[in-house]
Amino acid sequence: MQLRDNGLGFSPITLVMHWLVAALLFAIIALGIAISLAGDPANRVALTQVQNLLGAVLFLVSIYRFWARITSFHPLPVGTPAPVEVIISRSVAVALALAMVLLPIAVWLYRSAAGVPIELPGGFFIPSLIAPNEAVKQVVHVLFNIGATAFIAGLGLHIFGACKNHFMLKNDAVKRMLGKHVEL
Repeated sequence: MQLRDNGLGFSPITLVMHWLVAALLFAIIALGIAISLAGDPANRVALTQVQNLLGAVLFLVSIYRFWARITSFHPLPVGTPAPVEVIISRSVAVALALAMVLLPIAVWLYRSAAGVPIELPGGFFIPSLIAPNEAVKQVVHVLFNIGATAFIAGLGLHIFGACKNHFMLKNDAVKRMLGKHVEL
């Protein structure tokens, strides 16, 4: 079994990590929406604890994913894309992997600076990084918003590229990300 990415394809580990990160990200977003709609404070606390747990798991998975992304060869593109498309797609992929490490750190730092504990299910807590500090909280809030906006734009480009490959170019790039062996 191929354990690392190479020039011919993604490893099964990369494929699982890619879809795990996507599932965790969408679950965290869905929980955020559910928290905002929850009327009962006890439900909000429980949902927030689950969201925090998923965020912590996402952070740990993303550390490995970023390391694997920058230390492995990236497979050759499917089809014959323009060189600028390859540069953009690979840059977006690395930026998204890095953002999935940095954005949870920003949330952790923000909550620490705000004096808000990060509660997990079962009565566990993630320790604060720093003592409460209003100035740090404001700076991190601005930086998080900039980073989150850039992340959403990159995610949009990523999804656009997948849709373009699948629907317009009708190549097997998306199928490769689902684990199918494809010919380059």
